[in-house]
Amino acid sequence: MADNKGVLVCGDIIDGKLAAITAEMLGAGRKLATKLGEPLCCALFGSGIKGLAAEAIAFGADKVFVVDDANLKDYQSDAYVTAAENVIKQANPRIVLFGQSTMGRDLAPRLAFRFNTAISMDCVDLDVDANKLLVQTRPVYGGNARAIFTTEALPQMTTVRAKAMTALPPDAARTGEVV
Repeated sequence: MADNKGVLVCGDIIDGKLAAITAEMLGAGRKLATKLGEPLCCALFGSGIKGLAAEAIAFGADKVFVVDDANLKDYQSDAYVTAAENVIKQANPRIVLFGQSTMGRDLAPRLAFRFNTAISMDCVDLDVDANKLLVQTRPVYGGNARAIFTTEALPQMTTVRAKAMTALPPDAARTGEVV
């Protein structure tokens, strides 16, 4: 996976709408992508979700990958792993963000294994260092301390705790590409 560029947010959809964690990850992803000077992409998986791409763009995505298939109506590990793996290969991101949700907790480690990379789960803060490495902060010791992790393996993957990041206000005037 040479020449990895950008940040990819694997969005959660609940009852046919973008989940709040997706907007929060797009806000965090926008901050990281701006610091890197690279694009922010979002991947959406489900059935009947094509209309959500504009919402993801409004929350900060430059490009949205929509995998709209009846087999993805409900979360099933095998179907989602295959779809997400294909999107990650196509997008070739430096960083992949998942929500610390039922889907993210199951999907992220499976994909990290497939891409032979590391993953930090349940992060509460993200940043990028001078070497363009993702700096991941997560609680340890029952929340009494915080540990900071980085990895050189690409893509760098992490799950993000709900309400740990801030969503950007939606901007309906933003434009982006839908794949």
